[in-house]
Amino acid sequence: MGDPGMKVFLVAGEASGDKLGAALMAGLRGFVPDVIFSGVGGPLMEAEGLSSQFPMEELSVMGLAEILPKYRALKRRIAEVAQAVIEQKPDVLVTIDSPDFCLR
Repeated sequence: MGDPGMKVFLVAGEASGDKLGAALMAGLRGFVPDVIFSGVGGPLMEAEGLSSQFPMEELSVMGLAEILPKYRALKRRIAEVAQAVIEQKPDVLVTIDSPDFCLR
């Protein structure tokens, strides 16, 4: 069996990140046609071939009032994404926005 191609794990949590991620994915595919995308993104990234682990909107929280009720769920999502990166062993990890999520 041959090499499955370059594996790229992306994380975007906002509409602007989804737009940037989709553009990056399209550009990478131009250079590496067999690139494999995984991670978390929105509809634009999904249109480029990403199967998002969960809806990107779950990361779109701002301020203490929004974060506190979702703290446990966000903490669980951080662990899920970290485990996915460990298991999938991507060639590259790209975090586009949501630093409060991505830098944990």
